[in-house]
Amino acid sequence: MNRTQIINALIEKHNYKSFLEIGVDTGVNRQQVNYKEYVGVDPNKHTPATHHMTSDDYFFSNTRKFDIIFVDGLHHADQVFKDICNSLDHLNEGGTIVCHDMSPIQEIHQRVPRESQIWNGDCWKAWVQLRTERNDLEMFVVDTDWGCGVITKGKQTKLKIVEPVTFDNLVINRKKWLNLISVNDFMLYL
Repeated sequence: MNRTQIINALIEKHNYKSFLEIGVDTGVNRQQVNYKEYVGVDPNKHTPATHHMTSDDYFFSNTRKFDIIFVDGLHHADQVFKDICNSLDHLNEGGTIVCHDMSPIQEIHQRVPRESQIWNGDCWKAWVQLRTERNDLEMFVVDTDWGCGVITKGKQTKLKIVEPVTFDNLVINRKKWLNLISVNDFMLYL
């Protein structure tokens, strides 16, 4: 199961209509996701985005809300954190946010700035920060496709972390910090 299949499964389960994509890249999701209304935001003018601007600029000027939002823009923890918080403000009641690259396997894959062909960035740090600060969300990461985080409004116990938020500690605490679930558990969630 990949990110597109996760998004489509959530769309089907909840009968979502509107889809916002932050970070369009080659446009694979735009081609493969089953949406009625699509908005894609990417500052790269060579992408098939509908809005060629930064996510910050888009969220500042946007008044729309969406059923499902996919966050896969700039892979820096501070920007991912802002993108998720802004997405929460632009999410319809009962909506879902899906975040990509939340579970890097190798340390080099999460380095900022980018140092390898495979690059997840340190997105996972934004995820951990949200889990430590917010109890008004339900959050889990599906253990597939570099980690697909799923966020809905709800309730969760704030994550308590005493050790430094480093990649070595992520490796030791991955299941707990990310609330990591298997693809089979995600299928049961549906």
